[in-house]
Formats: sequence, C-alpha cells, structure tokens
Amino acid sequence: MGWNTKQNTKQNTRQDLKKARQAMGQDVQKAARPETGRGTRQDATGGAATAGPGHSSVPAGRTEQGLGATLQLPENFTLTEEFARVFDLLEHTRHNVFITGRAGTGKSTLLTYFRRRTAKNIVLLAPTGIAAVTIGAQTIHSFFRLPIRLLNDLERDVHPSSRLRRIAGSLDMVIVDEVSMVRADVLDAMDYSLRLNRNCDAPFGGLQMVFFGDLFQLPPVVAGRDLEHYFAATYGGPYFFNARSFAARSFVCVELQHIFRQKDRLFIDLLNSIREKTCTARELVLLNSRVVSSSAHGSVPGSRPCGAPSAASLAGPGSPASSESLVMSICATNSLADQINAARMAALTTPEHVYEADIEGDFEEKYYPTEYRLTLRVGAQVMMLRNDPGQRWVNGSLGVVEKLSDREIAVRIQGSLCILERVVWEAIEYSFDPASGRIAGQVKGSFIQYPLKPAWAITIHKSQGQTFERVHIDLGRGAFAHGQTYVALSRCTSLEGITLGAPIRPRDVLVDDQVRAFMASLAAQKLS
Repeated sequence: MGWNTKQNTKQNTRQDLKKARQAMGQDVQKAARPETGRGTRQDATGGAATAGPGHSSVPAGRTEQGLGATLQLPENFTLTEEFARVFDLLEHTRHNVFITGRAGTGKSTLLTYFRRRTAKNIVLLAPTGIAAVTIGAQTIHSFFRLPIRLLNDLERDVHPSSRLRRIAGSLDMVIVDEVSMVRADVLDAMDYSLRLNRNCDAPFGGLQMVFFGDLFQLPPVVAGRDLEHYFAATYGGPYFFNARSFAARSFVCVELQHIFRQKDRLFIDLLNSIREKTCTARELVLLNSRVVSSSAHGSVPGSRPCGAPSAASLAGPGSPASSESLVMSICATNSLADQINAARMAALTTPEHVYEADIEGDFEEKYYPTEYRLTLRVGAQVMMLRNDPGQRWVNGSLGVVEKLSDREIAVRIQGSLCILERVVWEAIEYSFDPASGRIAGQVKGSFIQYPLKPAWAITIHKSQGQTFERVHIDLGRGAFAHGQTYVALSRCTSLEGITLGAPIRPRDVLVDDQVRAFMASLAAQKLS
C-alpha cells in the first residue's frame, strides 16, 4: 500500500531551498550576479593549474553565481593542452568558433571550464528546455522571445525589445550548446534579432558566436513530411549550417581529438566507423557479438527482441537489486523506455513512497528535470540527475534505493550508501545589470526535488551526454533517425559493457549525407 510524504510547510521549503543552495556553494539570492575576481588559475581540485607549453595563461575570470552544481568540473579534471588552446582562442580573439568532436571528447567539460574562467560578458543558450535547465542556460526561444513554430516570416516573428537591447548591447559572446539540434530558421531568427536589437547590420549584430555540438549526433526535430519538404526547398536542409545567416568561412572549426570516455582503441575505431558510416561487415560482426538472447531478459510485443538484463531481473522478481549489476537500457522510443521502467517498478514488492517537489516562481512543467511526484521503492534502480558537490556521484551515475523514509532517501552508488538531500534546479533568464555593467542570470523559477529518477531504461535522445559502464541497447524495430545508433553505442565506456537486444543492421547506421559533406568541407577549409 503506497503512502505520500506530508506536504512541506512553506518554512520547511525555504529551509530546504537554503540548504540546497548552500550545498552548491551559492548565496540564497534571486538575482544571480556575476562576481569578478583575479588570481591564479585553478584546477578542479582547487590547486593551482599551469598553462601547457606554448600556451598563454588563462585569466582568473568571473564566477557565475546562482548556477550551482551546473558549473562543477569532473573530479579528475586536468587542463589539457587542447583545452588551453581553445580557451585562448575563445578568450583572446573575436573569432566565431564551432567546437565539435566525437562523443566523449569533453565538449561539455570545456564549455564548463570556459564559462567559469572567462572575463567576457556571455550568454549561454540551448535548443531545448531540459538541456537549458541541466546546464543553467536559457532556451533560445525564451531569450529571443521567439514563437514555438516554423519561423518563416522574420518581420512577423522577431521584434525589437528594450530588454534585448540592454542585454545585447553589453554582450561580448553568445554560446549555443547542442547546436546540432538547432534548426536553420531558428538560427536565422537569432541573427535577425541581434542585428535589429544591436542596431548593427553585421552578421549576428557583430557579436562573437560560439557553437558547441557534434553534427553526427542527434539532428534538429522536424516533424512531418511537409516541414521536411519546406526545409529542403527553402534552405537545402534543416541544419544550422543550412541557414542563410551561417557562413562556414566566418567560423573557425575546432574538432576536439582526445577521447576521455573510452580507452580501448579498437572500440574507439568501431564507434568512429559507426559515426561516419564507414563500418565494414567485419566491424558489424564484432559489434553484433554483443547480442544476447531475448529469453534471458524478456521481450516487448511488436518489436525486435528487446528488454534489459537489469539489476532487478538479475536479483529476481520483487527483490532489491545489487549495485554491482546495474545496466541501463537505451531505447529508441519513449513508449518502450516507459514500458520497461513501469514493468521493473511493478516487479518490486517493497512499499511505495512518493515525494512531491516544490516550485518557486515561474518554472514550466515541460522543463521539470524529474517527476513532480517522485515515486520510489526500495530496490529501484535510479539515475542521478546532478553532480554531487561532495563528488560521491556524477550526473548519470546509477544506484539502487536502499532506504526510504518521510524526508530521507538513501541510495547505494558504487558500493557506498549515500544519503540524499533535495537540490534546486533554476530556470534562468538573462538580464542586464546596470550597476555592474554585466549580464546577470536572473532566477525566474526554482524546482526543488531529490536529484534522481527511476531509470532502468532511457531514450537515446535523453541519453545524449551521459556515460554508463553497462548498457543494453534496444532499437526496437530499428533506428529511424540520423545519429541514433552512434549516440546509443557511444554512451558506454567499453564494448564489453554493451549488450544488444538484436543485431545492428547496416540500415540502422543512419548518417545524413549533408552532414558528411559539410564536415568534409570544414576539413578541406582547414587544409587550404
């Protein structure tokens, strides 16, 4: 019989909010103002870091307050020569830059490092609400006040704004993360808005533009054949590089080379062949040696063999799972992931506990990072959704719920029992602070909840950026979009950590020829 936790009083909510923000090293404040400081550059552990050979030193820039764990660097972070060179390019020039690289090359880490250390006035934007909340950014549509539809009439869709004039007039740089998912019409609307609101007819109003992303991963969402035909006829394709405002020769392309996620050269080469659609029959045979029998872990009707050999199933029906056997099932569709998660949770016989989130200010439901009513049972497999300030886990770590009470959740993660506290996700809106002359991330709303969710399965789309030790990849009826198979496979740290519900077929390796041609043109441009 399930039971709900008692609703927190307003006082308890504020105490939780204060404790969560303090745990993330924040002052409890609504307006998050940047703080400028000077000093020795430091590495992730707080020790002094030195520039690599041939690099200029990195200035001790400002720290963005109010963004908490979003700005944490990995525990073992070291400033590589590659990262130092890119930092200097961003910080000490006005070049537009496109930063790309294979999965696991540290694009997000580099972005975090730059954001912590830069002395420039920047805004960080993301194409989706969940991505924005996760990294402490604002969505492109929210920042530019763009309607959520096809933007095919810029004079109708983009307007002058006193708010944007104040912000854009003091900006040095606009950073767009996950740029592979930005549609051509959206980039053109950004360009038009910046020209309009900066009263400058130079591309993007004369601002330095920095794009992060891997075009071989997930593409922009274009729903329906009519829109596909529109983008093909109007732009030549839906990607940001198809936009009229984008000129490849005005951007410096940096392709990060060092891969942190995987160490085995054979697996790295296999992933690269999937990424660029150059895989041979021999490589597919090697990959498909990871197929497991569906009889070992069930199947879902109407699809190819699938389902994950999860911790719950290995421990037996209704039994708490062992933290040594955790597997994340990566699925092509939401319905398949939801079906697996519901079945695994229903198999547990332990009592149900429900924890309600608290909302402060304006935080849209579609951007909730986890369930508003978080339902858990002892024995449930969960995924952590934030980096822990105490470095006991990172965003994406898997664990098993071991103890539950009214106001406490204990999860075993990598052999350690961790007592969780509620944390704060903040919806950010950029504004200009005339007193400091800086751009400030104004907190317009907060979502306060425990930083986890039940997760035996996750979609490929939601897995982007995550790292897992063991995955079961379930393509259902097969991959249906560019980059899906590559994203799913590259989440895992090793080939030995992967199991497949069915063989990967040549037709599951989907790569858009436009992307291949564009990336080849960038490579040729660098050589010329």
